[in-house]
Amino acid sequence: MAFQATVYRILIASPGDVGIERELISEVIYEWNALQASRANIVVLPVKWETHSAPLLGDRPQEIINKQLVQECDLLVGLFWTRIGTHTGVSESGTVEEIQHFIDQGKPVMLYFSSKPIDPTKIDIPQYQKLDEFRKKMRPLGLLESYENEADFKEKLSRQLTINMQGILDGQPIKPPTKQEQAQQAAVVKELMKADSVYIEDYEKDGKIKSFLVKGDTKKLKDKYLEMGGKWNGSLCGWIFPIARKIEIADFIKKNA
Repeated sequence: MAFQATVYRILIASPGDVGIERELISEVIYEWNALQASRANIVVLPVKWETHSAPLLGDRPQEIINKQLVQECDLLVGLFWTRIGTHTGVSESGTVEEIQHFIDQGKPVMLYFSSKPIDPTKIDIPQYQKLDEFRKKMRPLGLLESYENEADFKEKLSRQLTINMQGILDGQPIKPPTKQEQAQQAAVVKELMKADSVYIEDYEKDGKIKSFLVKGDTKKLKDKYLEMGGKWNGSLCGWIFPIARKIEIADFIKKNA
């Protein structure tokens, strides 16, 4: 029988080495819907870039995903094992950028790190080191959970998803934070996640975004940014470029990460 329901979308964010767990997330969500959807008049939908995004030109790939998926989702489940992913030109990886966006917006994040065994000869050491640094930066935010195998992950996710959704059932729906709360959260995230990296930040002036800043650890490439037409702004602590060059500069940062 048909019923009216409020739909909540869960973004599944991860590098490519946790494919089994990505499928398990969908299973857990479908099981939750089978038990709770009609009773609670709530439906939860899993959202993945490979099934919910569409080809589009005119911006960097991750920004297209952000506009098509990230901004529209209500909760994020993030997964990591041995890799952090590929630098986007703005953040350490697409997954990290998605997590950062959710935290900045005050949206719920469920973050999991796998402790499954792996052949040491197959570990990408630089990737693993970056992932370990990211995990340490996330720990003060209290967002971490670990799991030993797929069964352990599914059991923990099922229980924790129920806890998070129970807040909605109890009349405490997911809601965006105030602007002041967003600003405070954004400041914490930037301090934790971007201190040792190079990243891009839009620059708004007179209510319009006509340029952007390249900030972070830019010293080793300062001559290149100057050569590419960047202008250093000491008060903003970054290199200013016109917004039309955002894709080009993001690609340069990605290649030199």
